[in-house]
Amino acid sequence: MANVTLTRLAGFAADAKQQRNPQLFLQKLGPLHAQWHSVPATRRSIGFLLFHWHVVAYFNDLGLNKTLGVKPYKLADFRPGGRFDQADWASLTGNPRPAKTVANLEASSVAIERWHNEAHMVIGDATGAPMMDPSINIFYSAFWDLHGFINARFETDLASFGRAATPKLTTAAKAVASLESQGVVVMASV
Repeated sequence: MANVTLTRLAGFAADAKQQRNPQLFLQKLGPLHAQWHSVPATRRSIGFLLFHWHVVAYFNDLGLNKTLGVKPYKLADFRPGGRFDQADWASLTGNPRPAKTVANLEASSVAIERWHNEAHMVIGDATGAPMMDPSINIFYSAFWDLHGFINARFETDLASFGRAATPKLTTAAKAVASLESQGVVVMASV
């Protein structure tokens, strides 16, 4: 984990565990999350899907998903007639194809990040959660419900990529570790 941002995230999670205070992770994450989103996508050292995949993994590992009662949204929530149909998944992402290559993962990351930005606005309007402020939206279950959904989509892509790349990449974590060991940022630029 040579990436500075990922090292900081790991430190936040370790501190929260050591102090037996999962909320400490969120308190430390707020400023980093805001900073990460303020950097243009072309200058980020870690891409949208990988950054949030790590964030969600630490969040869940600390049990915060249970504390906040997170229930990841379903695809039906973002289809016509769904709860957040103004952020229509198919029309805004173009339904990315299953990832079999790094290029597919990058294309998916770009499509999902663009859709994600719209989804944040739509969900914020519908729920009243301050979804557009990355320094505080992490304290609201609506944020985690959205990112749980996004993570599920990414993990599907990671599984597809892992099967295509090598039979040894049998889990999302193994696929992420492989990508990161190769210096792949999935996606540094939009």
